[in-house]
Amino acid sequence: MSVGLEVTKKEIDTRSGDTCRAFQRAFDDVITMQSYLNSTPDADLVNLGYTSNEVAVLKTAFTDLTQLGNIFIGAASLTTAKDFRTFVKQVWGVGAF
Repeated sequence: MSVGLEVTKKEIDTRSGDTCRAFQRAFDDVITMQSYLNSTPDADLVNLGYTSNEVAVLKTAFTDLTQLGNIFIGAASLTTAKDFRTFVKQVWGVGAF
């Protein structure tokens, strides 16, 4: 008798499909957020309670995620290595490293 979840084709198919769909949803969410941030003046975000520095971090994080999304779909390439977590991890919260 094994302990834990049994590894089956169905388990692998479900996990891989869910993971791929989560990536797709995440990049769709990035596009939505980036569109909002691009159309929102910094002063409006400051009026919501963000500092100017926090606005810069937020906008840079989503600019980086948009770049990563464009690379993901083949709409852009990356010529040099880049750690996309630099600004994103400042927004990440729990689980950031």
